[in-house]
Amino acid sequence: MTPFEKHYDFGPRACVVRLSGDIDMSVVPELRKDLDGALDAGCANLVLDLTAVDYADSSALGLLVWLNHRLRPASGRLVLAGANRDVSRILEISGLISVASTIATSANLASALEGLELGEPVSEPTWTQSIEVTPDPDRLAGAREDVCAMLADLGMPESALFDIKVALGEALANAIRHGVPRKGSAHIEVHVSAYDDRIVLAVTDNGPGFDGLSRKKRELYESSGRGVDFMRALMDRVEFSEPEGGGTTVSLVKHRVGTR
Repeated sequence: MTPFEKHYDFGPRACVVRLSGDIDMSVVPELRKDLDGALDAGCANLVLDLTAVDYADSSALGLLVWLNHRLRPASGRLVLAGANRDVSRILEISGLISVASTIATSANLASALEGLELGEPVSEPTWTQSIEVTPDPDRLAGAREDVCAMLADLGMPESALFDIKVALGEALANAIRHGVPRKGSAHIEVHVSAYDDRIVLAVTDNGPGFDGLSRKKRELYESSGRGVDFMRALMDRVEFSEPEGGGTTVSLVKHRVGTR
């Protein structure tokens, strides 16, 4: 087994922990103690750089479950960056990523930090446009195309535009399914803001409200319930909030590649 090593970088933006070697029951207690101290000190965004990790067992998965429970009340985030094929397979088999609301994965440390860097916008958008969406499934395709048309001149790769289209479609589908108020008629709006380094979409409905958390562990072959997972997988940041007057706003953020 490869000796386990760790390096901490507890900065103001995010706590980065670079791990190498084997993560098993011999090292998890010490690692958990160190991370507990960092979280108590106010670290809400945590990145575990797994690039040099060769082995992870159920003890490592237990650590991730514990981190999910610790970060959730503070609306914190945990990003697992750079896992190799074998470690990624262990994470996939566990099913943890799809049901843990605070945990995301990233291809490498740099992209993980980019995803955590976006708090409140630090610049004014170059433009903002809005559309109203009729709460009718037959109108979803038109709304998706309208938003993509707004983004057509920004020079974004086709793959990024497709990610945005799918994530937006899932957010709108959830708004139609679950955003109907108990009284009155449903109202859905999409606000699109273009910044120099990112695109921000805000989908707002006037329904009973939804926090984006999984209500229960899903079976692999259930026919629905994966919309939020899709959004989190395809976008760099996904947040749920309650706008003034009630309802739900889903904020979808996508970096503009090459502008950072």
